[in-house]
Amino acid sequence: MKECIVADPLALSLTWEGGRLIRLNVHWATAVAESPVLSDEARLLKQALFRYVSGIEPDWPALPYDLSRLTEFQRAALDALARVPLGTTRTYGELAAEAGRPGAARAIGRAMATNPFPLVYPCHRVVGASGKLTGFSGEGGIKLKERLLRLEGAL
Repeated sequence: MKECIVADPLALSLTWEGGRLIRLNVHWATAVAESPVLSDEARLLKQALFRYVSGIEPDWPALPYDLSRLTEFQRAALDALARVPLGTTRTYGELAAEAGRPGAARAIGRAMATNPFPLVYPCHRVVGASGKLTGFSGEGGIKLKERLLRLEGAL
């Protein structure tokens, strides 16, 4: 089942399977239309998204995120990523060290590129060693990553 929620300028599309969230995609609000009927979980996520676009800590809800398709390393990377505060960034190398794998910056990059829950697990907060903005798994690419970091006050 798919659902879309919108809180201008952002939208999230949610893919559910067996009662678990298997994918969350970030879009510009103009790219999708909101679902006419939302699940209770989608309504909670929409409230958090409204807080986020308003510049307030979103307190993303504890939804049934399906992490079973991820490797142990990917889960460790997402756990470390979840601890990166709003309004800050980490380099791939710093996040690798925080995930217990110093020197695994490239592996962190791959984990960020395959992050199934961008924004909730804020991979947009991970930047190159020089601070350069690099790839983003959300559908808006680098432009969306930059907008998210500006919204958070990190740029």
